[in-house]
Order: sequence, then structure tokens, then C-alpha cells
Amino acid sequence: MECFAGKASRLLATVLMHWEPGYESAWIILTDLEPEQAQIAWYRLRTWIEGGFKDFKRGFWGWHHSKMERASCVERLWLAMSLAQLWCVSLGCQAEAQDAERVRLQEPGALLPETHIARKKRTRPSGQLPPRRLSCVLRGHLLLLAMQFQGQPFSLGILRIDAWPEVMTPPQKPGSSKKKPTKTSKEKERRRQAKRRARVRSRAQK
Repeated sequence: MECFAGKASRLLATVLMHWEPGYESAWIILTDLEPEQAQIAWYRLRTWIEGGFKDFKRGFWGWHHSKMERASCVERLWLAMSLAQLWCVSLGCQAEAQDAERVRLQEPGALLPETHIARKKRTRPSGQLPPRRLSCVLRGHLLLLAMQFQGQPFSLGILRIDAWPEVMTPPQKPGSSKKKPTKTSKEKERRRQAKRRARVRSRAQK
């Protein structure tokens, strides 16, 4: 379809739309790919790109503190930061690969009986790793600090290539956007009175 009203900015592109149940709004993506080539789930990778920008600025490498104006100096600093980012990602990937190997050799909780409450309440399929709680770059950064603190030799790490996403992930907590009920004035007053009584008792004991 044609997008944008101005003749100079008019663009013939593909529009992808998707609304996953549980999300507040829909995704409307404009791309120059053909409809049969594009997958709207690829847009999930944008969060990784935004996270990378944060890593270079306030996350890890402090680019916003450099205040550089010479292009030659900026190029050298960006090269160093890119190598450091790649090294941390490779160490995080290596740690995840080691976790996957441990799960493959011995599934956590596999020795528990079938009637155990942990086996009954488990929702993750057997052999599947738990959800990632730390990004690869953050995990690699922490591993580098641990190696330096413990005097261990630095590792080069490995890089793992994940498949491009093909499906949309549902919200982790459907309904989490609902506002929690606020406390009434009576409840707040009861809490303040309880704190006052506790302070009076502590003074009396002294």
C-alpha cells in the first residue's frame, strides 16, 4: 500500500498488523519487505537493539560521559566499546551453553518422585531451560568481574546464533496492567496507630 500523503515522502510498502490477546494495543509495522517475506514477530528484536543502545550509554560503557568532539577519537572509543560488548555477549552465551549442557545431563528435579509437589506444580517442559533473567551481556560482564576478582584467566567465550522469532510471545502476567486497589484512609490510620503503639512499647521496654 502507499503510505504518507506528500508526493516527495510517499512510499510503497508493506503494512503488518497484529494484536496478541493480553496486550493493551496492536502492532502496526511498516516494512519494505514483500508480504510473503516479512514476519511481524521479527519486530521483537527491536527491544534487543534498544537494550544495546542503553548498554553503550548508561548501562555499562558510559558513552554519555565521554563528551568527545573529534571523530577520530570517537571511532577508536566506539571500536573498544564494541569489542568489549562482543566479549561480554560471548561470555554470557558460553555460560548459557554450560547451563544447557547441565540440564541435558541431569534435569533439575528429575530424581524427585512423581508425587512430589515440585513435580506436580512444574509447568516448564522437561529439557527446557528456565527463562532468561539476565541478558547475555550483563551475565558476561559479571563473569569478567568475577574472573578478575578471583585471579582466574580470562575466557574468550562463544557466540550462539538463535533462530529468528516466528511467533509472538504472550504477556507474562495477563492482567498485570490492572491497578492495585489503593488503601483507604481508615486502613492508613490503623497502620499509623499500630506503628505508634509499637514505638511506645519499645520505649517502655528501655
